[in-house]
Amino acid sequence: MKIYFTASLSAKQKDPAMGEIYKEIVDRLEQLGHSVIADHVLKLDLDFVENVDDEYRVNYYREMIKNINEADVVFAEMTYSSSSIGHEVTLALEKNKSVIIATRKGEIPQIFKALKEQQVYFIEYETVNGLLGQLEEELELVKEGEDIRFNFLIPPTMVDYLEWISKQRRIPKSVFLRNLVRREMEKDEEYGVKK
Repeated sequence: MKIYFTASLSAKQKDPAMGEIYKEIVDRLEQLGHSVIADHVLKLDLDFVENVDDEYRVNYYREMIKNINEADVVFAEMTYSSSSIGHEVTLALEKNKSVIIATRKGEIPQIFKALKEQQVYFIEYETVNGLLGQLEEELELVKEGEDIRFNFLIPPTMVDYLEWISKQRRIPKSVFLRNLVRREMEKDEEYGVKK
């Protein structure tokens, strides 16, 4: 897949460790066989961006839109969110692109919590290794294609359980249910034969 990577340049400048995290994410995505557009984050710095002329800004913006349009997925590291990253995510969602938002645990921007029903996937991590370990699984969810909405009725006790599990494990209810169905699919020998 072609992945457009975005993250905060100001965070990279304030905390050089964030720049290393960005590089590790991009390296891991490439190791998994994906093509990653990331030079605008990895090779630029805030001082440069703040001192460019208007023509450069216009061309940069056009290139950003082109890259988002050509990408299959937008990956946003948003521990330190910014209006620029939010704008890129919004552009991607308007183009029906899947978006993966990664943040340190407890740092998901409030506005994006409302997007759980769209093609938005969240990774909350405590360590960089934890994040890198989750990348492949999240990308598999994205690869499965556009999710099909499937509504069904369940008793209130099951709703309570899903709410509880979502809070305890800090995962969306839909992710929990997908994982549950996926485990059953893997165990079901008859399903594998029929498919």
